[in-house]
Amino acid sequence: MEFDLRDKIDEQYTVIEKYRGGMSVVYIVLDDFSQKRFAVKTVKEELLEDRGAVDRFAQEARTWMNLGRHEHIVEAIIYREIQGQPFLFLEYVDGVSIGDLLEAEDVLFPPQVIEYALQVCEGMQYVHAAQVGPGDSGVIHRDLKPANIMLNRQGQVKITDFGLAKVYGVATRLTDAGMGLGTYMYMPPEQFLDAASADKTSDIYSFGVALYRSLTGENPVKGESVGKLIHNILESDPPALRAHRPDLPERLDEIVLRCLRKRRGRRFQSFADLARALTDVRELVEEQYADADAYRCEQCGYRTMHSYGACPVCAGTMISMQEPEVPVGQEVRAEVEAGPAPEPAEEEIQAAEELYQRAVVHHNEGRLRQALETLRQATELRPDYEEARALLDQVALEFARSKARKKQPAYNWPMLRGNVTRSGFTPEVVVPPLVRRWQYRAGDWVLASPCVANGVAYVGVHVERAGKFGRLCAIKARNGELLWDLETRYEINTTPCVARGERLYVGSHRQMMCLDARSGQPIWNAMADDLIETSPALYEGVLYFADRSGSIYAMDADERRPLWKRETGMAVYSSPAVWQGALYVGSCDYQVRALDAAKGELLWEFATGGEVLSTPAYAQGLVFVGSCDNRLYALDAATGAKRWEFQTGAEIHSSPAVHEDLVFVGSRDGCVYAVEVRTGKKKWQFDSGDWVESSPAVSGGSLYFGSHDHKLYALEVESGVCLWHYETGGEVASSPAVSQGSVFVGSNDGSVYCFRSRQ
Repeated sequence: MEFDLRDKIDEQYTVIEKYRGGMSVVYIVLDDFSQKRFAVKTVKEELLEDRGAVDRFAQEARTWMNLGRHEHIVEAIIYREIQGQPFLFLEYVDGVSIGDLLEAEDVLFPPQVIEYALQVCEGMQYVHAAQVGPGDSGVIHRDLKPANIMLNRQGQVKITDFGLAKVYGVATRLTDAGMGLGTYMYMPPEQFLDAASADKTSDIYSFGVALYRSLTGENPVKGESVGKLIHNILESDPPALRAHRPDLPERLDEIVLRCLRKRRGRRFQSFADLARALTDVRELVEEQYADADAYRCEQCGYRTMHSYGACPVCAGTMISMQEPEVPVGQEVRAEVEAGPAPEPAEEEIQAAEELYQRAVVHHNEGRLRQALETLRQATELRPDYEEARALLDQVALEFARSKARKKQPAYNWPMLRGNVTRSGFTPEVVVPPLVRRWQYRAGDWVLASPCVANGVAYVGVHVERAGKFGRLCAIKARNGELLWDLETRYEINTTPCVARGERLYVGSHRQMMCLDARSGQPIWNAMADDLIETSPALYEGVLYFADRSGSIYAMDADERRPLWKRETGMAVYSSPAVWQGALYVGSCDYQVRALDAAKGELLWEFATGGEVLSTPAYAQGLVFVGSCDNRLYALDAATGAKRWEFQTGAEIHSSPAVHEDLVFVGSRDGCVYAVEVRTGKKKWQFDSGDWVESSPAVSGGSLYFGSHDHKLYALEVESGVCLWHYETGGEVASSPAVSQGSVFVGSNDGSVYCFRSRQ
């Protein structure tokens, strides 16, 4: 469970502050017995049923507890389970983080940066040498950034948040090869390529980014999207600090840039080495800024160029620095008591050499995965083995690129939402950032969603021509060349359905048309009672669709023979989903219905609080559907019983997309939501700023959708972080289709767009 302010944890700890993060909740509590404050970290309530999340939290707690006590580390005091919920009690740091100071000042006073940096070096040298278990030596932080470097009221550095830490020499089983961890901006190249092989120099790189940011106010590597940022971290070298701030001493510039070398062997090899370099340049930095118009806190010694009424670290009195003086505080040792790490034993050196030679053979013969695993073992046995680490970085990069170059299988997207279950998911992986492959002006606006089959994209559009208001286009997926088109008297706002690459079914006005998919020639048409505003579904030779009178039809797709017809009494704009003998559809009478797909008989119905325009999606024994009552529902597919409902800020016209443990849906409140399949609890939301009627599509780890703000977006599935977006010339109500290595979508600027991954 989660606690609110003034609640008591275990009837002893009163909650006085609360902070929610991505995976955890942190409470600041007051112990009623001792009147001391503690920071208490626990797993978010919605993740307590996730065994993997709880295991990761327990691993973090064990690592943190085993670090013990050090003056520059936030101490983990006790780990407890209270009514089955895990809690990690931490030392409370009454102060600010370096991240807070950067947010307030943008650029910090260089002599002060050096002072804090030396304290960080001392703390990290301890962490890297700490004995955390029998035979285990050292912990890698893997998330060393300004927000995780705290300052107490005495101006003392306290490193915190070991949530991504790993024990050095112990294999990491909670992440996959090639998966990055931590905050993107502060991650070294190797952590994107092979997070499990992160070592001590990886933390030095991250701290180098923090130093660069603190001294210049700029990030060393930039990118307008996450994808571009990662590319630049892997491929680009940062500019010199003096390009942003010419007054910085050249020797300090060289020190920070050495931390940021791409090859680990060229960085400082320990925080003790970095501390020695910073100590050597400290006096020079002090002299450089001796006459600066700076201020110093009388209490904690904090120095800054900003004129504060009170110290931002301890709230003490700030005074002008009339003469240069070394700030009050203890001297920081370049060497820590733990001393250098012990030399590896002779047998470990020999074993590492044998593994390295074996890895060289694997590499030369093209067995990159085997080479990667063998090099990991070699560097774990012998952390100072520079040749092995250099080859490890090279192989990890080659392996990542080989996976990107490997030809991926292409899957058709032959109807609305990709298939008859309308789940909006494809196993084909199209990775952002994307580039526009082509753009074809098809009409005056494109509300319909494309379907893609056998290398052809089919889309219906609205045109403004005398006597002709609709157009159906068949466009070559590879280059945007028009293969054929068919003009109709009425606009086509629904998605066609393609069977076996030979026949195409699409509704226009009151008729369902069957065309030759290769030529566009008519084969047959069938009349409905009213306007057809739904996209057909084709399953096992039966075509299902509905009309505005409320009639739902089942028809033999080859023989045009009616099989059954069901009246609902109100207009149906929700396209049917079909699976395992049942058809699911929404209606303007507020109902969601399940019908027997073979006979049309009612199996169950569920009443929502508004019209149901959203198309249902079937997955994992549940039916997910949005309603104009602002809610997303999860219904039992067999009985119609409500499992949960999730409320948004406006009507839901978008159709849900489902993949693994998450369901995604857009709302007219401008947001896309990710909701847990089993619980209905929100994992994240992304605000596009305008209506979202487009239905999301899931491909790999990316979620694609359009918005009325004219943009097509790509979000990261797990976090909701925007990876990429592209602005078209009109609202994007069309739902994207992912097929043939590309993303297809229509826009109300009248164009159909095709995007592919940027290689």
